[in-house]
Amino acid sequence: MPNNSKILFIALCLFSISNKLLAIPNLSLIQIDSLIQEKNINNDMAQLELLVLYNDALTKKHSDSIKIFKKLAILNANLNQPKDAFLFTEKYINNTLDFSILNNGAYNNINKTEEYKSLNDKYLIHITPLTFLYLYASLIGFFFALVINFTKQANKYAKVFIGAFVGAHSLFILEFVLYMSNIQYELPYTYRISSIIALLYGPLLYFYFKSITQDFKFKNVYLLHFLPTLILLAFLSPIYLLSPSEKIKMMLEINTDYKNYDLVIFISKITSLIIYAYFIGKLFLVKEKNNTSSNNITLWKKTIYRIHISYVISYLIYGLFAYGALGFISSLVYHIQIGIMSIMVIYIAYLAYVQPQMLKSETIPFKNKLFLEKYKKSGLTEALSKELKENLITLLVEEKIYKENNINLEILSKKLNTTRHNTSQIINEHFNMNFFELINKFRIKEAAHLLKEDVCGNLNIIDVAYEVGYNNKVTFNKAFKKEISLTPSEYIESHNQSITYE
Repeated sequence: MPNNSKILFIALCLFSISNKLLAIPNLSLIQIDSLIQEKNINNDMAQLELLVLYNDALTKKHSDSIKIFKKLAILNANLNQPKDAFLFTEKYINNTLDFSILNNGAYNNINKTEEYKSLNDKYLIHITPLTFLYLYASLIGFFFALVINFTKQANKYAKVFIGAFVGAHSLFILEFVLYMSNIQYELPYTYRISSIIALLYGPLLYFYFKSITQDFKFKNVYLLHFLPTLILLAFLSPIYLLSPSEKIKMMLEINTDYKNYDLVIFISKITSLIIYAYFIGKLFLVKEKNNTSSNNITLWKKTIYRIHISYVISYLIYGLFAYGALGFISSLVYHIQIGIMSIMVIYIAYLAYVQPQMLKSETIPFKNKLFLEKYKKSGLTEALSKELKENLITLLVEEKIYKENNINLEILSKKLNTTRHNTSQIINEHFNMNFFELINKFRIKEAAHLLKEDVCGNLNIIDVAYEVGYNNKVTFNKAFKKEISLTPSEYIESHNQSITYE
């Protein structure tokens, strides 16, 4: 029997059985014409199948196309016709939002084909190693956003803002994971949930930098920075009020009524990111001109700012691709911005948690602030202040004036050829201590050096005290214990033991 005849015979048999067992409903004349045109398949069996449906529709004039889509999808999957199975599966799902059809055993016949892979990627839940890493990053971010508020060492405003900043990024990453894994179809109320905080990234990071670089106190007027978020929330409220099925239709791009909303979100978000990146950069650069912070803190701030700028650039590129300015959008564009977000979350969470001093304010402590207020109108210029500082260091390091037991602020001022007021200001501003603390620090450092060098033990403690400028042993012992955390005797003993072990 020729091949075509065999195919025809099998098709007639299948059709006869399917009419009895599957009770295939009939399509209207217009629906059948549409199917014939859309299928555009030259396969003999497909043509026969459509011809039978067409004749059946002429006879009974049934119009339940949704059920026939499902029957045709399963039938084509059984017959190992992936293109037709893909076509009718899409039609059925788009009309019913029922993804369970893909659990039918008939799809095992085409599960190696590109068509089935497309259906699987689009509709079925799947977790890839990459999405798992993103999920891990988002969970770390949520954990950090919670526990950072219990860190006592950190600045209270810095904790709130950096915690909220990381939490906002984590929410965006989490929604991306739900979207990429198709879990969002099961949780449609999570659709567009991260859009609520789309305009918060810039303000939160800006106020974080402000809180660690200035004497920051949150004022009511600062709430205006969060007004755009409330406006965006009101704008998006029609989407959030949609039913779950309507949200799924938006995910599948069946419902395009709110398509322009995405463009509004993108424009407002990229505008906010660029504006606040400028504000943060300006704040950061101004502070760096007179930077007194440690290298670690400076590196920390620079890294956060650079990662943030990288995200802004990646998001801009994503938007240009998404809205056709740069051509077809690649999945790589999505992953670049999510990857940068994940790196930022993990970096901030790790470093800020293990080194909470990164969240401390760089502003001057209250005690020193009082000194600055005191010297605010002193008239001491920056150049003179620097010159006096250098002269003071020379007196301390080279001339060792601290060894003079009668040294006081008045004598030191005369040696510097300036007033007591200016001398006090120089010590407070440049050494972060008062006169007596400075003198004691140099005296004890010198005493520790003498005791360490006295290997043979020829020196008495009182002799060392007199040598470095103290008038009695009691005062010396107290100052030594305060600076070294050991008494002179304990220091000598510990040093001798270290020599013995060596």
